[in-house]
Amino acid sequence: MTGYTALPLRLILPGLYQWTVAWPRYPLESYLIETDDGCIAIDPQDAHPNMFENSRSNVRHVILTNHYHERAAAIWKHRYGATVWVPKADMDDLETITADEAYSKSSILPGGIQAVHLGGITEGEHALLWPENRGVLFVGDALGTTSYWTHGEGELGAHPKFRPPTRLAKLLQLDFTSLVVGHGEPILDQAKNALAKYLELMAHGA
Repeated sequence: MTGYTALPLRLILPGLYQWTVAWPRYPLESYLIETDDGCIAIDPQDAHPNMFENSRSNVRHVILTNHYHERAAAIWKHRYGATVWVPKADMDDLETITADEAYSKSSILPGGIQAVHLGGITEGEHALLWPENRGVLFVGDALGTTSYWTHGEGELGAHPKFRPPTRLAKLLQLDFTSLVVGHGEPILDQAKNALAKYLELMAHGA
């Protein structure tokens, strides 16, 4: 168990759950997807096992967006027997676990999730596009909705290492309605418009 307190698991979209662990600098978000082939955890922090009692025997995979989000992957592998997927370029930077599977740009992961390479924060950082619910885009560190990312400029912002955020413009080519981030509350409707607005403001020096 981590030394941090996890807030209760909450359903944010059909088949998609979020839980938050408090951290001094900013919140740490984790996600659990329910599919017909079992559950998939994205960048999972630890939490009391009772929080997942309805799905604990059905957790099949853990997917990390970058090696900084290794978090409690080793616990999930040990506790649930989950297969751990890690970006190929980040595999050598893991500290507590050896990945079971590597992925790279354009990989199709469990649950039909598409990997989209970003780099920047780590060499292997990827966004993950889940096609359900009119498209849900998981972004670990490149984008966020807390003040460290937004700098008071709106509801969405880029990590300082992605400023100017021109490399993130390729995300607008993807088909998504919701954007869930590793730090901060998700944008569950018209997220693509929010990203386009942010990139436009940054292009004009806002």
